[in-house]
Amino acid sequence: MKVARYIAGQTPRHLAVVVPIAFMALILMIGAGCHAIQPGNVHAVAPVSNAPRAGNAYLLRGFIGIFSTGIDNLGGEIKKSGVNAMVFQDDQWSSLAGTIRKKYSSAPNSEPLVLIGHSYGADDVVRIARELKRDNITVDLLVTLDPVTPPTIPSNVKRCINIYQSNGVWDTLPWLRGVPVEASKNANTELANYNIRVDRTDLFEPGLDHFNIEKKKKVHGEVIKYVLTACPPRNEWAMRTMPAPIASQTGLAIPAAARQGPSMMSTSGAPPVATGQRN
Repeated sequence: MKVARYIAGQTPRHLAVVVPIAFMALILMIGAGCHAIQPGNVHAVAPVSNAPRAGNAYLLRGFIGIFSTGIDNLGGEIKKSGVNAMVFQDDQWSSLAGTIRKKYSSAPNSEPLVLIGHSYGADDVVRIARELKRDNITVDLLVTLDPVTPPTIPSNVKRCINIYQSNGVWDTLPWLRGVPVEASKNANTELANYNIRVDRTDLFEPGLDHFNIEKKKKVHGEVIKYVLTACPPRNEWAMRTMPAPIASQTGLAIPAAARQGPSMMSTSGAPPVATGQRN
């Protein structure tokens, strides 16, 4: 449907190029579709977890899921790092958004919420965030990998990290590309757009393209560093959420980093390339 809407708005001359490419891509998708991609369990969504670190990360594969298997590996690595993580198909985004709204809106003590997506799945995690804004549910971290046609980032997102790579002529088409994202007007979102080929060459690996950016080891490492910043260890989370009078009685001191929030400086030392609008 996403591709069809785009094609419907093109000129005949442009369609002469677009349609054959789309047809070949469709054949590849059908051929690869013989490998079953399991949908995520929406019923397992919860505002809290019993993992070593507080928070939950919800990851979305790209269109159909067959080209986003790296998202499954990334989810497994996030789990190993101590954060609960669940992987879903991109066509589950609406159901996932509705479930998060239902469970988080009635949970005042919900833990950090992280959304991660690749390709059309990156577009859809932005849509999830926009749905959550209707109930004022905060998204602590939103990570998009090569988003294709992303909506604007809503103001309920604290931090958005967009990691993408330019692809020359492919950037004119609504697939096989990665593009920058923008924050909605008057949003306080801390937003960084990182073009691997220009701004973050330290993340570049040979053979990088739209189909494997979510599989690359360096990209995984960068994403996990941001996830760990958003999802603190249990004891630190307890100190953050403990009422001040109780904390003083127990002699616990809330770390300065927990009070002030993490810096937007990348773990590799690179500054943000673009920032969201601020009040």
